[in-house]
Amino acid sequence: MHEFSMVSQLVEKVVEEARKRGAKRVVEVELEVGQLSFLNPEQMLFAYRILTKGTILEKSRLTIRTVEAHVRCRLCGFDGKPEYADDASYHVSAPLFLCPNCGGPVEVLVGTGCIIKRVRLEV
Repeated sequence: MHEFSMVSQLVEKVVEEARKRGAKRVVEVELEVGQLSFLNPEQMLFAYRILTKGTILEKSRLTIRTVEAHVRCRLCGFDGKPEYADDASYHVSAPLFLCPNCGGPVEVLVGTGCIIKRVRLEV
């Protein structure tokens, strides 16, 4: 469950920044989470509720926007969404990192990160 670790780091960073700015409390934290980060938004929300107790973030809202993956083929130039394989052994749909047009290798352009986009503070 790497969501717990990721949210723990998020809370630390937001608390640090809120203190620097003399905030009374954090109202909202907005995240962009890449589709290929394999972070589960429900598990992140659960971890957030636990990890913010007793902090300046305790009654804040966590908003998560999923960013779709985007790839480019190094051989034919295909530019778009990756295809997904539905294989029961993955327990989820897993991305194929091959071009849907030519089968060549693709470069992931967007969709792997977890970015704090905005923090609303009460000062």
